[in-house]
Amino acid sequence: MTGREWERALSRTLVIGNKDNDKIKEQRQKCPLVSIIVLNWNGEKVIRKCLNSVKRLNYPSVEVIVVDNGSTDASIDIVSRDFPDFRLLKNDKNLGFSAGMNVGIAESRGDLILLYNNDAIAHPESLSEMVKTMLLDDATAIVGGLILYDNPKDVIESRGGKFDPITGVIWADGNGERLPSQRPQNEDIVTDLEYVSGCALLAKRDVIQKIGLFDEEFILWSQDLDWCLKAKRAGFKCVLDTSAKIRHVGSYSSRRTPLKSYSGKLKSDIQVIMLHFPVVPMLSALFFQVFVVPFVDALVFKQPGIRARSRLQARVIAICENLKNIKGIKSKRKQIAALGTLRMKPRKLELVKFIVFRVRTTEFYSGMLLQEVH
Repeated sequence: MTGREWERALSRTLVIGNKDNDKIKEQRQKCPLVSIIVLNWNGEKVIRKCLNSVKRLNYPSVEVIVVDNGSTDASIDIVSRDFPDFRLLKNDKNLGFSAGMNVGIAESRGDLILLYNNDAIAHPESLSEMVKTMLLDDATAIVGGLILYDNPKDVIESRGGKFDPITGVIWADGNGERLPSQRPQNEDIVTDLEYVSGCALLAKRDVIQKIGLFDEEFILWSQDLDWCLKAKRAGFKCVLDTSAKIRHVGSYSSRRTPLKSYSGKLKSDIQVIMLHFPVVPMLSALFFQVFVVPFVDALVFKQPGIRARSRLQARVIAICENLKNIKGIKSKRKQIAALGTLRMKPRKLELVKFIVFRVRTTEFYSGMLLQEVH
């Protein structure tokens, strides 16, 4: 689809969706500039596939910014040599996901900003679909795509993220499910979720200006959840478009340091609980995280290369590190509360179904989905 064809298709979509509002229809018939920000750290084995997929996107108005987080492999040379049209920003050291993305956001010009992992591979129409979804409703602030595993290619990694406020368990909806042979009708847009994956996340610049850049204390994990919850507090919507498909090689950077990555994710998840949950759900969630979740985690969510004892120690350390920073967390809670009230949906039944599914597919998770990247 050419740029003109895409614009005509967008125009038809918006005419249907906004018959009674000529002003909005007129504004949206234009293609807003999208700044695509790809964060890279030692992605020599994956960056070329990622950026080639970005080049094939059929959306007509983009700028591409590659932010390198102090890579020591050949990935910088690949970007400079093979993708000269893309802007390359070099950080002197690895700043982490949040701070690295913030560098790119600060240098971007687009009204819409697409955050993109260096191991993500986009379908050519994915960005076009996400932009159309974004423009259908002024209240929509963040749009995600359907994240699929790169191997096997017909299995879902994330259909949006959810959490249960009683237990504090956070999970990717649809994880491990196979794509249906026929796409269900009228289910392209998913709204019943807490957040969308930062693997491929489209956000409005003016919303970012209201809720702030990524919290840089979230070094690698949970910054997407924190961002989406802030947007929801401010009265905006976070949705997922299942017609926008992105394949994900999966945790390319974190696989090389599994225990460190596991510990970092725990610390970040618990920090989200302490920042966003009201007092009673927060205390309930922390109780479950200390006394119940570790046993379920050891039985159900196997982590290759990490012993069960190490995982329990990592959980205790993660909670203690957050408690040490309790003054800073209290200060941030006040700032976050000023954005608005967060409505939380109990998801105990959904969580039980997800755990049962994982128990039944343990062999699948410990085998096909945990292959090394070659």
